[in-house]
Amino acid sequence: MSNILAIAELFAFWGLNDVVKKAVKDGVTAATLKSDFVLAAGLITFITVFLMIFSMKYYMKLRIKDYTTFIVLGMKKKTSYLLLLVEYTVGCVFSLVFGILMGNGILYGAQTALHKLYPEFLKVTAPGWKIYRNTCGMSVANMTGVFLILLVWMDGRNLSTLISKSEYNEKRPVGKKWILMVLIGIGVLVLGENQYQGSDLSYMYSHVIFIVGLFLVAAFGVALILEGLKHRKQFYHRHILQMNQLYSKYMNNLLILLILLVIHFFALTYLTVEIAEVLPLDKYRENYPYDMVWMAKEEDEAFAEKLVRKYDGNMTELPMIRVTTYYGAQHIGVSASEYEKLTGKDVNLSEREILVGIEDSEYQKEKKITDEDYLNTYSLLFTGKYQEYMAEISHTDPQYLYDIKDIFTQNVIGQYSTDQWHENIIVFSDTYFQKQWEAMRGDDQEATVLRLFTFSGKRKENAWKELSEYQKECGVKNDSDTRMESYLYGTEEYLIGQKMRVLFSLSSKLFLMMALFISAFFVNGIKILSELSGYERRYEFLRCMGMKQKQRRKTIRFETQMLSDIALFATVMMGIVYVFSYEWRCASKDAGSLDVTFWMYWILIVGIYLLADRLVQWLFAQYVIKRVEKGND
Repeated sequence: MSNILAIAELFAFWGLNDVVKKAVKDGVTAATLKSDFVLAAGLITFITVFLMIFSMKYYMKLRIKDYTTFIVLGMKKKTSYLLLLVEYTVGCVFSLVFGILMGNGILYGAQTALHKLYPEFLKVTAPGWKIYRNTCGMSVANMTGVFLILLVWMDGRNLSTLISKSEYNEKRPVGKKWILMVLIGIGVLVLGENQYQGSDLSYMYSHVIFIVGLFLVAAFGVALILEGLKHRKQFYHRHILQMNQLYSKYMNNLLILLILLVIHFFALTYLTVEIAEVLPLDKYRENYPYDMVWMAKEEDEAFAEKLVRKYDGNMTELPMIRVTTYYGAQHIGVSASEYEKLTGKDVNLSEREILVGIEDSEYQKEKKITDEDYLNTYSLLFTGKYQEYMAEISHTDPQYLYDIKDIFTQNVIGQYSTDQWHENIIVFSDTYFQKQWEAMRGDDQEATVLRLFTFSGKRKENAWKELSEYQKECGVKNDSDTRMESYLYGTEEYLIGQKMRVLFSLSSKLFLMMALFISAFFVNGIKILSELSGYERRYEFLRCMGMKQKQRRKTIRFETQMLSDIALFATVMMGIVYVFSYEWRCASKDAGSLDVTFWMYWILIVGIYLLADRLVQWLFAQYVIKRVEKGND
């Protein structure tokens, strides 16, 4: 059962990661969600792999005891190994088939639920054949590896040891020398913090570094605490029964602790911050100076003027060119003189000097941007809309390099990008812009005029309908439907879509958090149920020694919750560090500091998560107590 659920979870999340680009109709939303599901798929892979190792290891140990008995009774070792292999293979095939079937059900169920809630954003899509191949390959590799390792381990053990069901104490880190490992863990966390404040790629990798550092601190820190408690005799003797697992089977518990740390870390750091950032739901962008923004051709002027007269609107127009960054994001290029007319800001540029205005819908005052990512991104630009050949151009080609005079936030046309990396204003010197604009005027596939419209009252809706129909038939378009940018933006429609994107993104993140929460419960539950016979023996022993039922139940409850509590405490501490790191990152990226609303939602989300975990663990502990007491009747 453990393998079936692990394979199902692995298939479902790999499938979600595979289909998110195909299933999500809206390109902006798909790009936003992609990073979430890449992280989730990686973490679920880690969790399920180690869970499969744990469950198969436990299963093999149980069966080895039976087959060792057969050897003692006269069966040849080769025959017993062959029978074990056949039984193991049948179990693996059964687990694989049912796991993939269950994973398909989870995948389609998740897609169907989201589709019913947001039909305009998502369509139900089948996973690619590679998901089946990768899931089968990973599962078979894990099962084969565990089988071979345990056979080698079995072959080198004494038969009486294998048959014996007695428990033995495992080694654990003892001595002050292990403080060094805690210090190394702290050093790794500092390295992770440094990476977290770096580029977007470094930011992604920093989460892996954080987990490594957190595990080193938790694993060796707990061992040192256990050693220190032994010197506090009164406390040690009073709680030895509750902490017996950590003292006697420390190394065996480390694997489960690692899995729980990974799960709770992702839930209480990345996801918690991301969810708090988008709440409340009515906090979407509203600071837009124009009703419609249209990138068009010169010959569209007659239609534009007719539209303005018909619906009693106003239009501002200026020459423009499309500008593309090396990673494919498209922007709006204008001349220095036209930018001065539009904004009233004095601009003095020469040759290949440029200004970069980052559209910010929460703009209050201009902020200078000095972040290295922005400087590197906007120093290499292509004139014209995105073409595939641009990806092959050398980043050192002087033909495409520009001298950035200044980068700053602004609210000139409005932010029509969720991440502020698209549809910004690039200001060129008049001479250079005129040369590029003249080269594009004869190309029907390039927009050369930026038209900004405002309309009043109900006329706005009719004007938008007519303009969007004209754009569909006669306007300039992207070469691919997957582009995040458009050549026509209607502010009302964009804001409605933006709010829906936020709602859809929130639902997806809550789904991921719920999946991780269930995974944590499942991992801890599998571990406890696999040791149920040990609980029954200890419970009976304590009863015979005269311990009261209330105290026996308290002991079991503490043991079942112990690892989860350690993991939660460590990740909550890490979550606090993480959220302050996030605030620092926002400030260093010129995004401003976090407001009171963010902190209120962050505290609320963490509190709900901890309360839910406590409730589920308590209910499961009650179930274990009943099972143990029933087994001793």
